[in-house]
Amino acid sequence: MPTASLYFAEPLAHLIGTTLSHPNRPIRRISPTVYVCGDAAVVVRYADERELAFLDRKAFSRVFLLIDDDLSALDQDFTLPPDYRNRLLSFRDGVLRRLLSLVTHVVAPSERILAYYGKKHGMLLDPVQCHGTAALAHHKPTRKRLDVVFAATRSHLGDLELVTPALANFFSQRPDARLTTFLNGHAPKMLRRLDNAIHLSPMSWERYRSFVSANRFHIALAPAHDTAFNKARSVSKLHDHAGFGAAGLYSELPPFSGIVGHGKSGLLLSNEPEAWSRTLHELAADPALTLDLAAGGQALSVSLGDKQRVQKFWQGQLDIA
Repeated sequence: MPTASLYFAEPLAHLIGTTLSHPNRPIRRISPTVYVCGDAAVVVRYADERELAFLDRKAFSRVFLLIDDDLSALDQDFTLPPDYRNRLLSFRDGVLRRLLSLVTHVVAPSERILAYYGKKHGMLLDPVQCHGTAALAHHKPTRKRLDVVFAATRSHLGDLELVTPALANFFSQRPDARLTTFLNGHAPKMLRRLDNAIHLSPMSWERYRSFVSANRFHIALAPAHDTAFNKARSVSKLHDHAGFGAAGLYSELPPFSGIVGHGKSGLLLSNEPEAWSRTLHELAADPALTLDLAAGGQALSVSLGDKQRVQKFWQGQLDIA
């Protein structure tokens, strides 16, 4: 599960075990989304009926909910795929209400998210960089192909559609460029028609991490609708882009507008399609600039995604020496 890895399991891997494996480690993994340490429990995004019963029965003195979606913004956001939005709404208005009766602390990457949980003790936490940062040898003036990636799931499909006409135009004009997505048959039709576009099937988190480790791109795209839901997202895409060794292009909106240095660690663009098309043409013609942006993005990713920072946060919260 990506959220568990990015905020908890990856930086604390050496402290996590089960009753059968590593029984002496202080944190026990109860399920993919529930962890226990002494009189505290950590729930990552979701708990099912069995896990809710376990938490209720054990009566932990502290229950941390780690969540990275602004569920309060769902009522006004129709840019999300309907099935994805309805699934989140069902969780918010069902299981989450019962879970919150047990939760004492909420951990999230955004103040916007924490505001929804009012009287709970709220704490900010950014995700770690768990891909590593790729070597940048693929950024060279003699490159034969410009590789571009949209490293997002179908929950971002509406965001991609913002700039689809511009992308279709660019890749039609540049047969020496190639687009890769993970949207398979859900990719916009204009992009599925391109000869120089690959639409891979969605991947498990483990397989995706292996893919990031093995593949390199020059440019990574992260357009986003101006919605409250998107503004509360984490900076995890920055870490994906750094893992691919790619220069990141972002809509000029939070969270990236307050973090990415325009022209240094990425580019912040308006949501006008022409801005994306123009920028792609500029970077296609300037490998040196693309390399500089990729290197700057990696430096920012390393700084923001420090595993020791997240490890120390949880060690303090869970009273681990």
